[in-house]
Amino acid sequence: MIVWNCIINSDGKLISTPSSATEITASRAVALGYFDGVHLGHQKIFSTMLSAAKENHLRAAVQTFENPPASKSQKGLITTYSERCRLVSEMGMDDLFALPFNEQVKNMSAETFMDVCLKDWMHTKIVVVGRDYHFGRCREGDIETLRSWGEKNGIEVIAVDPENYEDRKISSSWIRELIADGDVEKAEILLDHPVAYSGIVEKGQQLGRKLGFPTANIRIPKQKMVPKFGVYASIYLHDGKAYPSITNIGLRPTVNQKDDLPLTETMLFNEHFQLYGTRGTVLLLRFIRPETQFASVEDLKEQMIKDQQKVQAYHVARQKPVRFQGYL
Repeated sequence: MIVWNCIINSDGKLISTPSSATEITASRAVALGYFDGVHLGHQKIFSTMLSAAKENHLRAAVQTFENPPASKSQKGLITTYSERCRLVSEMGMDDLFALPFNEQVKNMSAETFMDVCLKDWMHTKIVVVGRDYHFGRCREGDIETLRSWGEKNGIEVIAVDPENYEDRKISSSWIRELIADGDVEKAEILLDHPVAYSGIVEKGQQLGRKLGFPTANIRIPKQKMVPKFGVYASIYLHDGKAYPSITNIGLRPTVNQKDDLPLTETMLFNEHFQLYGTRGTVLLLRFIRPETQFASVEDLKEQMIKDQQKVQAYHVARQKPVRFQGYL
């Protein structure tokens, strides 16, 4: 998949990179949206677009944004930009077009977006969007705006109905609610992949190692939403492989009196790696219990043994395969 980034200068002209690639002039079917989470509703849009691209001999493309609008940033992201790129690429796209969400883009009219971005930059022949899609300055453009413009420019516009689960529309906002409540199992169903957190393993107080529970500590990226604090059954991805694990997310109130930044602490079962300084990813599979402040370190250790037993039983019993390719 080729990733096309752009800069819009003060004259409203778009400068694209990589500018030398010959594929930029190819005609495309393009799916439009932010696509945070790349959930089943988004995947329905992608599937429709991929079919249209194949049928019409067009390149399959997705348009997204490099950075979130303030409204999304305040709520926290389900997936970072790099995670979205990997998940989108996994679905077989030819191109991804990434706009910076800056003041110029924020104030771009719907007409300019269609003429400059869709027509001149992406060479769009088919546009695929969710039925409730809005775009342009103050969300002035909608599906009817696109259709009217498309008729004038010979561009087909396809609107995709929402994907539902349990009689409710699947949406990024619903998935954020689930993550905040610790319901990562239902979030995984709606996403079709687990909730994930990636980063570089830090060297902490090493208390877990002293207690017999060595952990890989990863900070939650600032832009990502923080899940409900507590203990989770998890999968840890390291060096292209997946390992059953147990993860604690929170502030560690029993042993931590200073740090107020949430941390993921993950212990791999029956594995002993030197992980400091390496990049890892934690996939959350089931919420086990909320974070608790214990009266003593010994009480904490006793509870950790119980948590470990419960999580190991979960891993043995789980039959559903874990989809993690987009995070490797």
